Amino acid sequence: MYLMLDVGGTEIKAGVLDEHGSIQGGIRHFSSNAKADQEAVLDHFSMIIKEMAGRWKGASIDGIGMAFPGPFDYERGISLMQGLDKYDSIYGISIEEEMKKRTDFLQDTIFCFLHDVEAFALGESWFGEGREAGRLLCLCIGTGTGSAFIENKKVIKEKTEGVPDHGWIYNLPYRDSIIDDYLSVRGLLKISREITGTELNGKELYERCLEQEEKALLVYHRFGEELNRCMCPFLDAFHPDCVVLGGQISKSFPYFGEVFKKECEKRNTRVCLEPETSARAMQGLFVAMSH
Repeated sequence: MYLMLDVGGTEIKAGVLDEHGSIQGGIRHFSSNAKADQEAVLDHFSMIIKEMAGRWKGASIDGIGMAFPGPFDYERGISLMQGLDKYDSIYGISIEEEMKKRTDFLQDTIFCFLHDVEAFALGESWFGEGREAGRLLCLCIGTGTGSAFIENKKVIKEKTEGVPDHGWIYNLPYRDSIIDDYLSVRGLLKISREITGTELNGKELYERCLEQEEKALLVYHRFGEELNRCMCPFLDAFHPDCVVLGGQISKSFPYFGEVFKKECEKRNTRVCLEPETSARAMQGLFVAMSH
């Protein structure tokens, strides 16, 4: 079996996968403890691993996968996050070494670390909506703009036609700043402030849209215009067969995504929505470890 953790700033989700990449027994949710001191953070990771493994007594652990946001040294399993109000205390620490120190049964276990959006994209291309797509573009809009480009079930990391360095679009110039300032929670809050006079978050806007409140609908319409303007150049340069929008904001896609969906349809590109990214991220970790 494979034990997977999707490590976020507010929550850690954990799951156990079988040898086919199917999630067994559902996904467990734990608080992140992301602002705690070094020992507390590492002990918390170890506790989650032990608790998940304890549910499957007698089964051997073939691998442990951990998906993290960046900045992070994924090859060495070392967090490089600083000044982001999460995981500052484990900067420069080898997580694999620390887990093996704390957990006897992991001594010979393989560890794999992936960028959370890359893991999600891999999971989508092997197990999700993108499994029939030769070219897949995954976009996760949250605290920032997460992106990954896939061709023939492999993540493209080198800069090539239609694909920026690492497949990351967040830091590309856009308007007076970068894409990250527009396709993100803070981008949505900024539009909300301009139109409603107050910063309504995605959930609040969604609830108001259900009531057909005019200003809330206008906020999402404007956000959709930004999405379209940001993403059409990638549709034209990369020519994806499928675009997957991941994360909670995808639930509101009917209110902001119609223009973008039409642009995709013109180019024979499917648009798929995946509100819950963790299961796919865990399957992406499985792909990275088993293929």
